[in-house]
This record gives sequence, structure tokens and C-alpha cells, in this order.
Amino acid sequence: MASAFLTLFLAGWNGGSTGALLPYIERNYNINYARVSVLFVSTFLGYVVAAAGAGTLSRRVGYGHAMLISMLVELAGNIINSSQQVNFGLMCFGFFVVGMAFATQLGLCNAYFAILPKPLMWTGILHGIYGLGSFASPLVATAMVTHGVPYHLFYTTNVGLNIPVFALAWLAFRNLQALPQHPNEKTPAEGASTGALRATLSSRAVWTLAIFLMLYVGAEESLGGWIVSYILEVRKGSPEGASWVASSFYLGIALGRIFLPPLNMLMGERAAVIIYIVFAIGLECVAWFVPILASTAACTALVGVAISTFYTAAITTGGKLVPRALHADAFALMSSIGQSGSAFWPLIVGIMSTKKGIWVVEPTVVALLGAQGICWLLVPKVSRRVE
Repeated sequence: MASAFLTLFLAGWNGGSTGALLPYIERNYNINYARVSVLFVSTFLGYVVAAAGAGTLSRRVGYGHAMLISMLVELAGNIINSSQQVNFGLMCFGFFVVGMAFATQLGLCNAYFAILPKPLMWTGILHGIYGLGSFASPLVATAMVTHGVPYHLFYTTNVGLNIPVFALAWLAFRNLQALPQHPNEKTPAEGASTGALRATLSSRAVWTLAIFLMLYVGAEESLGGWIVSYILEVRKGSPEGASWVASSFYLGIALGRIFLPPLNMLMGERAAVIIYIVFAIGLECVAWFVPILASTAACTALVGVAISTFYTAAITTGGKLVPRALHADAFALMSSIGQSGSAFWPLIVGIMSTKKGIWVVEPTVVALLGAQGICWLLVPKVSRRVE
């Protein structure tokens, strides 16, 4: 568990820094919002590759070896990003490599935590730690670049974190061939990977949850990724103030994921998500229509709290609806499609911002939150585990 926690902290550290560094990347390469959004497309392509191959990789080389391979791939991507600031295409390739590795790790960690006792609590802590990484990295990234450090050197911190993450994962997972099966489940037969993938692709629960996660992650990353630019351009804030707004958003996510699960269990996950969506839409509308920096900052942080448990709610619901024999494929698909939202929707925001202005961030997030509510209502109700 400690290895998974540190793995997700590094993922949050990497993902949370992007929004803070975007203005400096734009300036370095002299590019606009639309072109810098190609970084999100590159990440998306990495998620697509992970969605197609993570489950198969886990079955062929074993769960632990798949995790270790993904960490070595991630290290290579971080070395690429930290080594240069001349070639934007090479930076995009680095984002592709890191995205592919992260989506694989995320799917494997989600599958592992979904079979633990009290999965909602443990998955909440896991993704809360991701939020802590996302909270800390914009502050460090902004402090570095505002003191004259070239933006690409921030990624040396990722390389430094990759090494202990890999060492801990090697100690924890090197001998784990596969996740334990439920006593009532049959061990998949040799060569059953095609059947498992086919069953996963035909599951309504998997697809509705995957689309829900794509909309959720899209809203989270659109807000977290572009809020620095929004504060600088629309609210005329300082770079330090803008980074604090981004960090407060991710801090809200982290704290909500750690402390809200007991309330969710009391209300029921299905009802809790709908209630939180209504609150989040209201807060986003305040941030959008009230032209005061303090109001935008406070509402952004509270939106982070409101949406914080959506990811864990989807993962634990999937753990109850999907047979464990399909977890490797199901969670790889759900996680990868879900994370593709972190590339696709920020890209759309970037393209619209180039044409209309960065103010489009807030209405886009409101629309994504509304779509999440509709999608969540379409998720099959949980009655009992289908074995």
C-alpha cells in the first residue's frame, strides 16, 4: 500500500505542475493556447495505448512486473522532459510516454485497492495522496520559475522521485503474479485474455463508469490546468496568487478524498455524487459570474472538495459491479478512458480560449459537471456483486 501511495503522489506531482508551467512553456516556445494544448493530446495518446495494452501486459508478465515496467517507462519520459527546452515535439513525446506509464499504474493500483476491505476508504486515501502531490507541485514549480530557474528543470524533481518509487515498488510487487481471486470465482483458463477483454468491452457498467470518469477528470484537469492562466488573464492576479489558487483546488480534492468517504457511506455513494454535483455547479457559477479574485479562489477550492470523491465512487462502484476476473481489463479501460478526459477537454478549452478568450474555462467546467450528473444516473444500480 505504501508503494501505491507513493506512486500516486508522484503522479499527482507530475500532473499538478502542468497548469502552473503552461504560461512559461507558451512563452519559451512562443506558441498560443491551442498549440500548447498538444501536450494534452500527447498525454491522451499515451492513455489510449495503456487502455489497449495494460491488462494484457499484466497477464503476460505478471501484475508486479507490469507495475515495474511502467515505472521505468515513466522514468524515461521524465528524463526527456527534464533534459531540454528546445524541441516542443520532443516534449510532447515525453508527455506521451509519461501518460502511458501513469495510466497503466493507475489501472493496476485501482484494481488492487478495489479488492481490499473497505475499498471506498482506502481508494479515497490513495487518490487523496494524488491530490496532495497535485497541491504541492504548482507551488514548487512556480517558486522555481519565478526565481529564474528554466521550467524544464522542474522535471528533475520527477526523476528524483521516480527512483525511490521504483525501489519501493520492486520490494512490494516483484513477486506478485496476479491479484488474489474471490473464493467463488474461477481462475481464468490459459489463453482466456481475449474472452476477458471481450466481456469487458461489452459491459454497460464499465462503459458508463469510463465515460463518467472521462467527464470528471476532464472537468478537474480543465480547471486545474487552466486556472493559473485564467487568474492571470481574467482576474489579473499575480503568478504566486494564481499558483495558490491552483494548489488550493488540489488541496480541496485531497482533503475531500480523505475525509468525505464516511459521509458518502452514510448518504450512499449514488446520492452523494448527485448532491455534490449540484453544489459544485453552484460554486462554479459564483466563480464565473462574480468578478472578484478572492471569490474565484474560494469557490475553486470548494469545488475541489465537492468533486473530490467522484473518482473513488466510480472505482468502488465498478469493483462491486464487475467480476474480479475482469478487474485488470476493466480498471485499465476505465482508468485510461477516464484519464483521456485530462487530455481531451483541456485541449478543447485551449482551442476555444485561442478563439474566444480564457474566460471559457468556467462555463466549460459547468457543462462537464452537468454531463457527469446525467452519466452517473445511467450507471447500473449496485445490488450485489456479480461473480
